[in-house]
Amino acid sequence: MGRIMKFSLFLKETHMEVIDRLKKKHSIDSNEEIVRKYVSSALQLQSDDLIFGSSREQCGGGCFSSEPQFEIDIAEDDFNKLKNVYQNYEFEEYDTEEEEISKTIRCIINFVDYEPEAISI
Repeated sequence: MGRIMKFSLFLKETHMEVIDRLKKKHSIDSNEEIVRKYVSSALQLQSDDLIFGSSREQCGGGCFSSEPQFEIDIAEDDFNKLKNVYQNYEFEEYDTEEEEISKTIRCIINFVDYEPEAISI
């Protein structure tokens, strides 16, 4: 098993609401667990353009209103895939790697919110 990367996940209130809905839907209590499962499933789809390339992910202001919500640890493989995604798409620049990775996870949460049937866990 690979290394585990632990970091603070920066989310907006709207993302927390989506996470709460997903936890109810799947009867999962943990924020971390639900996010981990969806990140992993989203990456396995290999549909990066679908998830990260849409115009809704380009910043329309308010991008920096996300705040650290909880600590999460994800597999280093997934962490590195998210890092590549961040570098492959023209996202706004952030100060820290945590915020960059958080941006990609916010994209996944947005995608799940818009396309609830597209990703199964």
